[in-house]
Amino acid sequence: MGTESSQGRTETPRERIERLVAEGRKARADLERALLFWRQRLQAGILLPTGEMVRITLDDLYHLLVDDRILRKPERIELILLSIFEIRQARQSRRRVLSAWQEGERHLFGFAILDSDSRVRTMHVIDERDLRKYAKEPVLWSRSELPSSGMGQKQTSSECS
Repeated sequence: MGTESSQGRTETPRERIERLVAEGRKARADLERALLFWRQRLQAGILLPTGEMVRITLDDLYHLLVDDRILRKPERIELILLSIFEIRQARQSRRRVLSAWQEGERHLFGFAILDSDSRVRTMHVIDERDLRKYAKEPVLWSRSELPSSGMGQKQTSSECS
């Protein structure tokens, strides 16, 4: 999945990131740090709290890095996957993992989309209020306690809907 370049052809996420770096719209140092983090911490896969191993290919990584909040802090990729509180059924046999974690004093939220083959397809840092967008998606798995601001009470998967 790519975007259309100025030449009218679809560019891959890698080409898009390289173009944005060349244009000065993304920092080369951020990209290099993200690539190093992928090699050291993500390339072998991440074990979710559910026991499932998910994979992030290099091509997938470039797609994730389009989001500046991920590019600037690539460790959020790992945090989002390790801090999931719910998994919901998304479109096309994909799953949406919802995540909450703390960075300093800030409570942050995010989601990732997993393919049926356990590959991470996309990921974003989102506002807490954006979690409501996914309330109608069927719950597949839920952690009993949510690690986030204002949501520390015990909940079951039926209460999360």
